Amino acid sequence: MAKYLIHTMPKRKWYVQEFLIPSMIKQGIRIEDIFVYSDDKGEGNLRACMNAFMLCKDKPGATWHLQDDIIISHDFKEITEKYDTENDNIVCGFKSIYDGDTKSGETTVENMWFSFLCIRIPNKIASDCAEWVLNSIIGNPIYREWWEKGVNDDMLFRRYVGEHHKNEKAYNLKPNIVDHIDYLIGGTVNSNARITVIRSAYWTDEYLVNELRQELEKRAKLNICIPKIKLIDTTDM
Repeated sequence: MAKYLIHTMPKRKWYVQEFLIPSMIKQGIRIEDIFVYSDDKGEGNLRACMNAFMLCKDKPGATWHLQDDIIISHDFKEITEKYDTENDNIVCGFKSIYDGDTKSGETTVENMWFSFLCIRIPNKIASDCAEWVLNSIIGNPIYREWWEKGVNDDMLFRRYVGEHHKNEKAYNLKPNIVDHIDYLIGGTVNSNARITVIRSAYWTDEYLVNELRQELEKRAKLNICIPKIKLIDTTDM
């Protein structure tokens, strides 16, 4: 069975508990295969991501790493399980405008998408990357701005695999199996205080986004309280 690790923070737990996890369970994913890492200490994306990666240490196989501001496709379970059994490579489930003209299908790690919203990473690569960042990057004055601000976890992951696993293959999935819906649950605000909407380049399930929008609007208008699912204890992973 495929394993899933959702990376979240306190202000997004409500969406993970009330919408994302239930949508995964609805497709037949077992609750015991879903794990959650929450940055409750406010360490920032970089440290929190590496802490989550360390949970994969000494675990066999791979894990699908998901961000907390996504919606999954109608065939998410089917596709993730398919690629979990057919290869042991990195698999990218999301492409945005930042990926330019890089192609779908089998590729090199150099040309894999910036897919931290949804990415399958072999557990050894994830934990080795975390150890590299914690031992060689955090505290290194060259990367001071990154680790002080707690940013660029995706950039460092790409740099790690490019240096240490450059001969590994990766796979870019088309259609994408998630879309970015942060604009529906608070958004990402840039320095100009405007909402920046970054959507999937290959998303085919817009009806699911519309259904989610309606549910969120109903929740806000009627102040609906949806029973919460208890977050999984990451120590059990």
